[in-house]
Amino acid sequence: MNKKTHILILFLALIISTSLFSQKRGDRKKIKALKVSYITEKLNLTAKEAADFWPIYNRFEKERYNLYHGKRSALKKRISVIGGLDKLTEKQAKVFAKEMLAAEKAEYEAHVKFQYDLSKIISYKKIVKLDAVERDFNRRLFRRYKNQKVRKLKKENR
Repeated sequence: MNKKTHILILFLALIISTSLFSQKRGDRKKIKALKVSYITEKLNLTAKEAADFWPIYNRFEKERYNLYHGKRSALKKRISVIGGLDKLTEKQAKVFAKEMLAAEKAEYEAHVKFQYDLSKIISYKKIVKLDAVERDFNRRLFRRYKNQKVRKLKKENR
């Protein structure tokens, strides 16, 4: 997977996770159940594959979330304390750039391990398809959320 695709996936994950956290707890559980069902169906996972797949997937999702939000949030806070990006000295910017690369490397290494773990239980074809299925699910979820917002606004404007 090239770097642009990796960044796009992280960006989409951020958007989806942000929208999920802004929703009620019950809605998140419902969305998670829909996602499990959707991915299981689209990848055509057998019962055995699904039983082995989901613990690995859930562990990776949690790790990816923690890596992305933990390290990047800490960096953003430190930059904010300094007074924003425009207030950084060259020396500080160099330190932050190295820390950002280290965070990206940790995310990449987690993804490599995830693929390796998955390769023990599902085919590489299904692993490759997983990226497309996740993007499709997120797109559909976002579209559904957007349509609900539009309907709500139209209803309020009547």
